[in-house]
Order: sequence, then C-alpha cells, then structure tokens
Amino acid sequence: MNRILSRLIFLFLLTTTAVLFSQTKEHTWQFSFGFNAVDTFPTDVANQGALFEEFLNVADHWNIAPYPSQIGISNHMGSGFSFGFRLSFNSISKYGNITANNDFFVAIDGLVKYDLNTLFKTNRFAPFIETGGGYVFFGEISAGYFNLGFGIEYALGQKKKTVLFVESLFRNTGEIYGIKHFQHSVGLAFNFGRNDRDEDGIINRKDNCPDTPGLEEFDGCPDSDADGIEDSQDDCPTVYGLTSFQGCPDSDGDGIKDSEDACPHEAGLAAFMGCPDTDGDGIEDALDECPEIVGTIANNGCPEVTQEIIEELKEIGESIYFETDSDELFENDKEIITRVYEILKEYSNYKVEVHGHADSQGTDEYNIVLSESRAQSVVDYLIFRGISRDRIYARGYGERSPVESNSSEQGRALNRRVEFKLIKD
Repeated sequence: MNRILSRLIFLFLLTTTAVLFSQTKEHTWQFSFGFNAVDTFPTDVANQGALFEEFLNVADHWNIAPYPSQIGISNHMGSGFSFGFRLSFNSISKYGNITANNDFFVAIDGLVKYDLNTLFKTNRFAPFIETGGGYVFFGEISAGYFNLGFGIEYALGQKKKTVLFVESLFRNTGEIYGIKHFQHSVGLAFNFGRNDRDEDGIINRKDNCPDTPGLEEFDGCPDSDADGIEDSQDDCPTVYGLTSFQGCPDSDGDGIKDSEDACPHEAGLAAFMGCPDTDGDGIEDALDECPEIVGTIANNGCPEVTQEIIEELKEIGESIYFETDSDELFENDKEIITRVYEILKEYSNYKVEVHGHADSQGTDEYNIVLSESRAQSVVDYLIFRGISRDRIYARGYGERSPVESNSSEQGRALNRRVEFKLIKD
C-alpha cells in the first residue's frame, strides 16, 4: 500500500507542476467533472467477452460510481489539439461476469485530445478523439496503460463556455497483470482562461485586436459602423460609409464625401464643393438669387431683363384702360395683367412700379388720387395672383403725363391707363 500511495503522490505532483507551468502561457483552459463507469467485459481477454461484445450491457457489466467521480483539466495548444490530465475514482463490484469485493479504482491519465470540429466546422457538436497514457489501480493491482477514446462535446449557451460531454475510453496495458477495460464518462466541462481576452470568439494569437471585440473576417478587429471596413482602415469608424471614401459617408450620394461636401445633405457638384446648381446656370444655389431659373453671373443668377420685355410691358400697360371716374378692372384687363405676373415670376430679382394715369377731367388733386387708385387695382390683382407685396408698388401721376390730347374722348380714353416700370432689386 505504501508503494501505491507514493506513486499517487508522485503522479499528483507531476500533474500539478505541469498545469502550473502551462498556466504561464495564454491558452484556453477547460476544467471538467462528471461520472464514470468501468467495464472489463468486452475486452477480448480470458473469462471475458470478445472486443465490443455486449458493449452497452449496463446492468450486467458496468461499474457505475453513484457520485461525481472524475475531474480533469486540459489546455488547448492550437490546431485542434489539447493536452491535459484527468483523475478518476470508482468502486469495482464485478469484473465482467466475475463478482468482486468493491475493489477501489483510481486512474490518473495524461491525455492528448484532437477536436474533429477543426475539420467539420459544426456549430455546437464537437466530436473528438483522445489518446495518451496513465496509471490505474484495481485494488492491489496497478499498471501503466495506453489509452484510446472517442467522445462528443456539446456547447451550451451563447458564449459556449459550458460544455456537456460523453466519452468512451479503452485502456490497454502491456503488463501481464494489468486489467484491460473500458471507461465511460459523462459530465460538464467549463472553458476559461484568457485565450480570448475580448471574448469575440477569436483566440488571442489569431486576433489582431485581442483587447477589442471584433469580427472573424477582419482577424478579430472591429467594424464599429458595420460598413464592411475595419476601424483601423476606416477614416470614419463611427459613421456608416463607403469603401470608395475609406469608410466615410456620402449622405446625398453626389460622389463627394461629407467631410469635403459643403452641402452634405443636398446632391451637388464638385465644382461647388458638393453644393447644388439647380438651374444649371453655373452659379451655385446659395449664391443664386434665382436658383430655379437660368440666369447670368452679372445678374446674380437671375435672367437679365431684355429690351423685348420692356417693350412688352409697355404694350401691356397701353392695353389696360379705365372708365371715366373709375378704378375698376375689366376681366379682359385681368387676363392681360396675368402676363405681368409671369414676367415677375421669371425675373424674381426685380420689383415693379405700377404708374396710374388720368385724363384732364376733374381737379388735379382728385386725378392724383384716382390714378393711384387705378394703379393699386393692378397691384392688388398681382398680389392676389401670388406676387409678394414687397415687390410691387402703386404710384399715381394724375393728368400730368398724357399720351394723347385730352381735347377728344378718344384721347382722354388713352390717357386713362397704367404703365409698368421694372426696378432691379
């Protein structure tokens, strides 16, 4: 018994030393515990069954520990391989068909595990194979063993830090007094350590940004604005942007990134630093007094009043006549005045004075008031059509500017008129 105890102490110290040495490195750790069952029957030895015979005959051949009877620790070394140690306890009441006297069972194993999920890339199920060696005690009988096993792990939870596992391990020994056997295990394992400091699912040695959660496609580095450009290559990492602008946005889609666009929310032209020129007259809207009408630079983006327009306004004025002692417009007059409205809409940086006139009947003072009233009738109609009040004024000139002699009725009718005078704003 002293020989057995000394071997146990030696193996425990060896295991502890190896674990502590490995902990100085940054690798994934896994701690496991669970239950185990020992079966010596399907091992193809004398007085036992053939290999794998009655492999799942739990009632007749399995020695099941009714308490947590297995603990282990392993360290992921990369490329799917893990190295670790495991300690198992049990009580043997039967060696196959042979009854035993509850011999104590202790197994200390060193293991090398290969995660087949490295090849299969499944989401949560991870089959594995295991090999290694160890030392096992069946009561007073002890021997060294070579182990070979197969198992499956199933990851639990979103971060997959807790794992449910099942495993069957075959132990064979070259020593004639050793007892071949299968050991079946089920339990939980817990992944821990600082192999993935930022917990983004990418181990530190493969993570270019190990302290910042990131994405696999960027080798663990983040893409904060989810625009497909990792932050270190993104000139605007917190704002969704375009690859063509190193991750910076172009909100108005005019091909000029916002940081260089003086009008980032209005599609514009590069010549105007991203600001629009709606009417296409070569003057950006902000400096164009008539942004929706083609104009000239000399007239601040508004069209120049031509001599033809001036002549047209003169003809319009000469076409509007009033009855004696009246300021009322006829319907035909209103149709004519509509053309003035259209001219003012087109030449939006011009104001207009409406000059009212009268014939010589009545006093000069009365004719001044009457002529202004006639001009105001025209002004009121233009305001009614939509011309701003501050762009149009009424002036009364009475009988002072006749175009014909007041000596005849025809001449007096021509003098009861209005005139339009455009004034640049």
